[in-house]
Amino acid sequence: MKNIKIVAPLSSLSERTRLYKLTLFLHDGLGYKDITHVGWERIPGEREEKRFDFNIHKKIILNGGGYGSGKVKWLYFMWMIKTFFYCFKFGKKDIVWALGFESAFPVMLVSKIKGFKVVFDDADRFSMIYKFPSIIDKILKFLEKKTSRNVAYHVVPGDARYQFKSKKFYVLKNTPSESQIEKAKQISENLEKPASFVININGWLGSGRGMKQALTLVNRLENEDLKILLIGKLDCEAAEKLAEHKNVIYKGKLSNAETLANYFLSDLVFTYYDPKLEINQYAESNKWGDAIKTNIGIIVNEEVKSAKFIKENNLGIIVPYNDTEALINEIQALLADDAKLATLKSNSEQYSYIMPYYEDQLKELFKKINNEAR
Repeated sequence: MKNIKIVAPLSSLSERTRLYKLTLFLHDGLGYKDITHVGWERIPGEREEKRFDFNIHKKIILNGGGYGSGKVKWLYFMWMIKTFFYCFKFGKKDIVWALGFESAFPVMLVSKIKGFKVVFDDADRFSMIYKFPSIIDKILKFLEKKTSRNVAYHVVPGDARYQFKSKKFYVLKNTPSESQIEKAKQISENLEKPASFVININGWLGSGRGMKQALTLVNRLENEDLKILLIGKLDCEAAEKLAEHKNVIYKGKLSNAETLANYFLSDLVFTYYDPKLEINQYAESNKWGDAIKTNIGIIVNEEVKSAKFIKENNLGIIVPYNDTEALINEIQALLADDAKLATLKSNSEQYSYIMPYYEDQLKELFKKINNEAR
């Protein structure tokens, strides 16, 4: 059996939902026992894998930088250089799963010499996340296209964010793993719904994720039988104030299954993405798949182009990012009309039948990879 190398510029696979699900599938679903993570430890001590009951071989090739500082985007170029040289240690029969262009580009270059197979997992398009001088931006976009066309598969959550075509695109939707959903159901049996109407807010709780709007919402509706379940890392002042509100239950950081369990106590999940950042206009949220597979509604801002299916199938509330009054009005309408909320949930349940679980999508991808290797 081939070895799997996951090259990802983060400290821990278990703290990135997409890679957590991938790693579980590789180990439990396909039986890969030799999984290596080549990573970047942003903060000392973060490399520890706390959510797996099996060993991950760890090789940290870059340290420091933290998150969100001005120098981080330039450290990505150091990551690319270090990745390029480290990949010469890989064998011809290895499968290398590279997260992001910043990993896939140097990995792809080395693969042309060493002959190993590369999967370019492009969960967030690099050139849309960071703003560089124009000439660098043009070079990056050119190299993104070249990388896409020179790997075995270019795995994307959706292809709307690309202005080029590639035969290597493989759409891997951000849906939950069936195994994690089953665990979540069991966990939820020991939990109680805290109010008649519950909004779930989870993930990265930063300033670009609508924390101010959520705070305004809970303040305006504090006399309603409404609670917010808040799960994840508090990363802005508004999120910290939100966590302290009397109608908010802050649960900290939870495992994937524990987070999913709280969907079964919820009526809606809150997914706001500040449209000032280009990549946010093409967001492909894990939370949408989680909500649909747990049969609850979705709140999303209308600037997110990839949320079109939510509107078309009446799966939730869609309002402008900065129009908090519209959000409050929509929530009040649901509070006043149980049938309206029931319709959203019913639509979500029906849509769930056509949405594949994450493992099922990965099975098809690895079937292709392994067949080509023969």
